Amino acid sequence: MRYYKHISIICFPLTVLLFLNACRKYLDAKPDSKMEIPSTIKDLRAMLDDVATMNLSWPIAGEVAADNYYLVSNNWSSLSSVTDRDNYIWKADVSNDMDWSLSYRVVFKANVVLEKLNDIVPTPAEQEEWSRLKGSALFYRAFAFYMVTQEFTPPYDHNTASVSPGIPLRLSADVNEISTRASVESTYSTIINDLENAALLLPVNVPYKTRPSRLAVFALLSRVHLTMGDFTKAASYADYCMKNGTQLLDYNDVNPNTDEPLKRFNNEVIFHVAANYSYCLDPSICKVDTTLVTSYTNADLRKPIFYRINSDGSAAFRGNYDGSNSYQLFTGLAADEVFITAAECLARQGKNTEARQILNVFLRTRYDKSTFLPVTETDKDRLLSIILLERRKELPFRGTRWIDLRRLNNAGTENITIRRQINGVVYTLPPHDLRYAMQIPSSVTAIVPTIPKNPR
Repeated sequence: MRYYKHISIICFPLTVLLFLNACRKYLDAKPDSKMEIPSTIKDLRAMLDDVATMNLSWPIAGEVAADNYYLVSNNWSSLSSVTDRDNYIWKADVSNDMDWSLSYRVVFKANVVLEKLNDIVPTPAEQEEWSRLKGSALFYRAFAFYMVTQEFTPPYDHNTASVSPGIPLRLSADVNEISTRASVESTYSTIINDLENAALLLPVNVPYKTRPSRLAVFALLSRVHLTMGDFTKAASYADYCMKNGTQLLDYNDVNPNTDEPLKRFNNEVIFHVAANYSYCLDPSICKVDTTLVTSYTNADLRKPIFYRINSDGSAAFRGNYDGSNSYQLFTGLAADEVFITAAECLARQGKNTEARQILNVFLRTRYDKSTFLPVTETDKDRLLSIILLERRKELPFRGTRWIDLRRLNNAGTENITIRRQINGVVYTLPPHDLRYAMQIPSSVTAIVPTIPKNPR
């Protein structure tokens, strides 16, 4: 797995314009290094099958800033990455160039594919692949837009979304197109529109989990609508996934004593992507939040599968769906998230019976079957609290906790203040803080004045 780390480390922060120019030069050399300009369906498939770009370079700053872990002072001080150090203490103007530029590289390649497909009239034999490529490109663009939105824009609020600044919605591969920030409402509308169109073009399942499928589209739509607080739509899309092929791993059948109990591309994975490497999250120094670790009961099979106990009694995370020994964290889409999202959304709608049923189907795969007792709670608020705790325990280090902090604090469901202490100084991130929208990289705003910074 070491090549994952090397890929991330050698990728240096790029400005938007520099990166777009690099993408223009990319057209001089096709993915297999033998072609000059992508012009055929085979060429375009090669572009989207560029795993290093399309699957292994996704945003990580939110996970670094989230409350799943802590660092001791000397480890924080010795971090070679200034960006990691600054994200850990929520510095107001930390510049996450890599998360921004590599995400927009995905967008650029997706736009190239979409535009080149318009120039191709597929034969009957090519029509299916043509449609899959278009659906895949739309999915990639939407997913990249969504992940950038979770770091660089305010949390979604339907009262302010029409006027809050979103992200640049680059819908063309034209490097001369002027970038401006759309509203948050327009940003989410574009993401949803791309995904809905992708769903019409993609098959339910695909042979490789690094390629988008209709299940992946609906899993992402469920996450997007949950982020927006549209619990009806989020539950509906999750329901489609649960009824059309998503599979849960039964942790009763997973051996926690092996070096790598969770495998890459396991049955729960719907769509596989991994985040950029972060020094903060290296298991050798990343210590899992004590409150999180103690929230697992002895009957909870996730505790020995997800965590390794260090010599000092702290816990290190190893429940990575990219493989326990991977240098990068899985931040893709998986069945467990779909089930727990469905349960939350149903509970929020007062559909307690349905919420409990889905929750118990899920929990039977996570607790020792010999002692498992189904959840019987009937009170809506208490049931929701149980579900949110199970979500917290199920999805650490998945790239979703920062998203959850933003939406739960913004909705008033929870009021979580994160605290960290480094060298005797206590740093805090209270609910509704402006830093929940990370700063637009200075390398971008210095060159593209039509992209304003976030307020501080």
